[in-house]
Order: sequence, then structure tokens, then C-alpha cells
Amino acid sequence: MRSVTAPEIVLALTLPIGAGLLLPQSAQAQGAQTVARNQAQRTQTGSTQESGTQEGATSAHYSRLDEHDRLLAQIWRLSDEEMIRAKVLLQGPRKTFSVPNLSPIEALGIHARNDAERRKYAEMFARAFHADVERSLAWNAAFTEAMGRLYPNLPVIDHTGSPRTVAPVGAADALGVPRSLIVEPARPAAGQGRATPATAPATAPRR
Repeated sequence: MRSVTAPEIVLALTLPIGAGLLLPQSAQAQGAQTVARNQAQRTQTGSTQESGTQEGATSAHYSRLDEHDRLLAQIWRLSDEEMIRAKVLLQGPRKTFSVPNLSPIEALGIHARNDAERRKYAEMFARAFHADVERSLAWNAAFTEAMGRLYPNLPVIDHTGSPRTVAPVGAADALGVPRSLIVEPARPAAGQGRATPATAPATAPRR
């Protein structure tokens, strides 16, 4: 007596009572196909659920702010909603087309949804940039004063051995370069470099 296979049991459960388990080959094949089809459906359903879970986790990651994100939002004076949108943009197109240190305000300004929004972020960035320039100039002035006070006989830049350069004296003075290293550019000779007026063609007198 042979053993009963799983496909035969599945098919037997769908038959009327008393139909028996000794099935023809065609019925066995049909039962095997049914089992295989059910197994494939379960596998596909599991894969779809797993994919949906991964996408949901990715979406949740970019739709919430961590401590670093909140600090950036505070520095740039952005709301949580603005920072979330900037975070998505910085991980999307701007990650491909812009420099890695692009600010959230620049990302929002580039992808502004209307003129008013673009103007708003442009003004915010202009104020931040202006304030940063003022801080940098104040720091440079403080550094220059400290160097002159602490090291009065030591130049900030040692020009010893530097080659002479063709440049205007005014540019050298503005950059703090000794005039001994400057060769003034030659002035053009008289008449050179001036445009000559075009001579009008002679015309025959009218009669």
C-alpha cells in the first residue's frame, strides 16, 4: 500500500465524503498545481508586505526630525514643516545637482513653489549672509590688531624670496604687498591704444 501525498489530501478534502483517496493521475496533477499556486500567492503577498514596510520606514525617516535637524531649523529659523521639506529636497535632487554643504534655505529657495516663497527665502538667506560677512570682517580686524600688538616686528606674511610681479601700486597697497615686489605695468605710448575715428567716404557733390 502506497503513502498518500499532500496534494491528494488537499484534493480529497474538496471532494464529497466517500470519494476515496485513490485518485487518477490527472487529479493528482491538478492538486499539485493548486498547492503550488497557493504557495506562490503566499510568497508574493509576503514580498509585497515586506516592500511596503521598507518604503514606510524610509518615508517615516524623512518625515520626522531628529536633534540635528531641529538644531539646523533653529539656526536657519525654519519651522518643522519647512525643515522636513528641506530635508527631503537635500536627499533628492539637490543631493545630485548641488554641493554637499547646501543650506536648507537654499534648497527651499531653489524649489520655491511660487514667487512669494522664493522672495521670502532669498531675503532670509541675504540677511544670514550679510550677518556672516560682518562677523568675518570683525574677526579679521581683531586678528590683525592682535598680531600687530603681540608681534609688532613680525610681518603677518613673509615676502622674502617672493618674485616681483607686474601689478598697479594701488593694488599692492590694498593687499599689503611691499612696493619693492611690484613692477608697474608700462604705459602705452602716445597714440597707441586709442581708437581712430573712421573716415567718411568721399561723396560726389550734388548737381
